[in-house]
Amino acid sequence: MPPKQRRRNPHSDEALQKQAASIAHSTRIPVSLQQATPENTLGMRPPKALSGIKDKKLRSKLSRQYLTKKRAERHAALADKYLHGARPGEEAGMLEPENEMERTARVTQAQIKDEVGIETARKSFDLKLGGKGTPSLGPYRCDYTRNGRHLVLGGRKGHLAAFDWQSGKLSCEIQVRETVRDVCWLHNESFFAAAQKKYTYIYDQNGLEIHRLTDMIEVNRMEFLPYFFLLTTIGKAGYLKYQDTSTGQLVASHRTGLGNCATMAQNPLTAVIHLGHANGTVTLWTPNLASPALKLLAHHGPVSGIAINARDGGRDMVTSGLDGTVKVWDMRMLGKGPRREWVSRRPASDVAFSQRGLLGVAWGSHVSLYDTHAALGDAPPGPYLTHNLPRCDPLQVRFCPYEDVLGVGHANGFSSLLVPGAGEPNYDTSEADPFENKSRRREREVHSLLDKIQPEMITLDPDTVGQLDTRASRAGDVTVAPARSGMVVPRAADGTPYARLTRAQRLQLDGNAEEADVLDDGEGEEQVAKPAKGVVKEKNRARGRNSATKRYLRKKRANVVDASVVALREKLKREKEQRREASRPAGPPREPSALDVFARVKGPRF
Repeated sequence: MPPKQRRRNPHSDEALQKQAASIAHSTRIPVSLQQATPENTLGMRPPKALSGIKDKKLRSKLSRQYLTKKRAERHAALADKYLHGARPGEEAGMLEPENEMERTARVTQAQIKDEVGIETARKSFDLKLGGKGTPSLGPYRCDYTRNGRHLVLGGRKGHLAAFDWQSGKLSCEIQVRETVRDVCWLHNESFFAAAQKKYTYIYDQNGLEIHRLTDMIEVNRMEFLPYFFLLTTIGKAGYLKYQDTSTGQLVASHRTGLGNCATMAQNPLTAVIHLGHANGTVTLWTPNLASPALKLLAHHGPVSGIAINARDGGRDMVTSGLDGTVKVWDMRMLGKGPRREWVSRRPASDVAFSQRGLLGVAWGSHVSLYDTHAALGDAPPGPYLTHNLPRCDPLQVRFCPYEDVLGVGHANGFSSLLVPGAGEPNYDTSEADPFENKSRRREREVHSLLDKIQPEMITLDPDTVGQLDTRASRAGDVTVAPARSGMVVPRAADGTPYARLTRAQRLQLDGNAEEADVLDDGEGEEQVAKPAKGVVKEKNRARGRNSATKRYLRKKRANVVDASVVALREKLKREKEQRREASRPAGPPREPSALDVFARVKGPRF
């Protein structure tokens, strides 16, 4: 073929596409010629109501805003479907078996690290702090911050370390040279608490000792309530104590009466403290009640672990005991027994819930993860994932917030495991921000202090806050109830506080019986009670010698509505009406006459 015939046809499809692509970036196709494809406009058009706007600029601006809003809503729906949408029986982000014979529990950590990205694979690591000739400082306790960015470790033999586990930046590492039973972060990564041999100490991020809490002696477990700024502890003496970290005051101290306690958990939604005791009971506590708000016999032996699921409104509670059983309880129906129960191969040492509802159970040298929301049956639930840590029995398991990571503290150090589908992918920056800077952290601390909730608001039912109290409208007897501190607190028989009592009830509590006895007799007449015989009423004497003070006191007393004065005025008015009725002539009234206008009559005319 001649060379001229082998030349490219200028009107071929390839040439036309190349030409259109060259001018597409500098030209715009008219709206009338545009095709409504899902790639560009998603098949949407501005509403017909905008066509009546005469101003072209305003009409085009409103049309663009409308289309932008619709595209954003469509993209948000697609993202939500991608993150949260799942087939029945499956959760988004979790491992999915290819067939019914495949089990996700057989997947190892090495296989998960090979399939995920490089940044995610770095989150799986082991910190070997003992073993094979090296003296171990464990077993270790661990705790994550609310945003999941920082981690604190505490060894039983005095080793404390705080660091940013994602970037590997060490904040502090100290040796306190005494026993450390538990560690806990406070409101942010700037301070953490350590329960040492005798007292509880607070350290800053540089490892400097800030304060020593002498009221908390021989503490075993700690929990921090972020919305109340309360540090809750339980120790060998069996005293549950609430310490306000913002003011330094001891808010409450309750004696459990059940001896040594080494198991504690908090409900993240209601801030109610759950304690597990050696006799197999689980008790629920609030700072307002000196006795447990609820007491439950959960196991036939000591309770080793408690966890509350915050995903379903704090309704699911999981307990583990030395009897080898793991029980899932519904907080709304505790009287009907556990919702689910199974027996582990070895007694579980600790349990924990993730943000997406996965349950982590540490038993022996293994860590198993379960989906408690799977279909109920007679057989125990199959594990979602399992991991073995040879020669180092796990002591504690903690899920990292907003990450698919499970932290395990054991005798030889700390292990970080990848658990797909465990963390919440969408975080609220007003609640917790993993990427906040120093200025943002200070601003958040100030706002949290201003929005601090009082301990009196902690109740079993959070819906009671804000409801109308109808007890103030009920008329009941007034009693005087002794308070815990020995003070006398006036209350009504139905428990109505002093501030909600009526005026008569308040006067009766204050000892002014002569004023409080002004009561309604049911016929619209009020009676004024006289003081008892032999009781001398103290006269009100105005203080001050100058006339200005006397005038002020008289003016002040004149503006006060006194119940006794009002009753006396009503009594005088009724007596006057009775005298008028008595002065009227007996018999039928006579007919009126025209001459009556000239008569001088003092009383009423008939």
